[in-house]
Amino acid sequence: MISREDLVTLVRDGARKGYRVYAPVEQEAGVLISAIEGPDEIAFDHVLTVNTLKDVMLPRCESLARFDLDKQEITPVSDDGGRILILGTRPCDAAGLAILDRILAGQVRDTRYADRRDRSVIVTVACSAADEACFCSSMGYGPHDTTGSDVIALPSDGRFIIRAVTEKGAAFLREMGLEPDEGGQPDTPPELKRTVETRGLKEWLDENFSSARWRTVSENCVSCGTCYYLCPTCHCFDIADEAGVSRGERLRIWDCCSFSGFTKMASHQPRVGKHARYRQRVMHKFKYCVDNVETVACVGDGRCIRYCPYGVDICEILEALPRKE
Repeated sequence: MISREDLVTLVRDGARKGYRVYAPVEQEAGVLISAIEGPDEIAFDHVLTVNTLKDVMLPRCESLARFDLDKQEITPVSDDGGRILILGTRPCDAAGLAILDRILAGQVRDTRYADRRDRSVIVTVACSAADEACFCSSMGYGPHDTTGSDVIALPSDGRFIIRAVTEKGAAFLREMGLEPDEGGQPDTPPELKRTVETRGLKEWLDENFSSARWRTVSENCVSCGTCYYLCPTCHCFDIADEAGVSRGERLRIWDCCSFSGFTKMASHQPRVGKHARYRQRVMHKFKYCVDNVETVACVGDGRCIRYCPYGVDICEILEALPRKE
C-alpha cells in the first residue's frame, strides 16, 4: 500500500519524466480537473470534480488548421504530442472515457481524440464518499469500478491499495518504480442513495419517438447546455472558421443538442421546440448509442442533476418514460 504522499510523488516523478500532469484543483468555481505545475495543487477531499476528463481529451475549443489566403496556404495545427498523466479522477469519469473510446476511437476514429488517449495514463482514485446525485451503480458501474482506468488507487484505512488495470498502467507503475498491490482489503465503497430503473427504457424509446410525454418531461429545461458541458460522455461538436480579410483558423468547438441552432439547416430546423431537443439528448444516450456502439452513454455521475439551474433530474425523467401510454 501507498500513502497520499506517495500519490503526490507520482505527480512529481511523472513531470520529471515528461508527462503533462492533470489533477483535481480547488478553484473559485469548485474542484476542477486542470493542468498543474506542482503536487501541492492537488485536491483529494471531494466527491467529484465539476468538469470531466472530456476537457482534456476533447477540448471545448481547439484549432484544427490555420489558413492564409494571400499565400494560398493551409497549415494543420496539432498539440505538443507529449505524454499525459491524469491523477485523481473518479471511476465514473474514467468509465466515461471508455464510452467515448467506443464512439471516437472505434470503427470511426477521431484521430485527435484517439492520439491523446494513446498518449495518456489514467490513475483513478476510487470514491470514499458519494452524494445525493450519484447513481453510477444504476448504470452498471460503482464507486470502486475500474472501467476506463489504467491504474486505480483504492482507499484502505487511510492509505491506498494501488492496482494496475491495463498493461499501459502496469508499464507506468514500473516506470515510476512502484509495485502493484494485488492483496489488501479496500475500504467498503460508499452507499449510493439514488437509484434509477432502466429496464424497458430502450424498448419504450424504440416505439415512442412521437410521444406527447416528451413535452411534459422537458417543461423545466431552458436549453442552457449545462448538462452537456458537464457530461463526461456528450461529444457533439461544430466546425467554425474565424477569419479576417485573408487569414484565419478553423476551430472545433463543443456543440449541444439543447441549443436552438443545433442541426439547423439552411432550409429548415428538423427539431422544432425544446421538447424535440431534449428528446434528442435522451435518445442519443439511451437508444442511439446502444444501437451504434452497444452501450448506454451515461455513467451515473450526476453532474447534470447537481448543476442544472432549473432542477431537471434525469433519473426522474428516466423513471417516467418506460411506461405504456
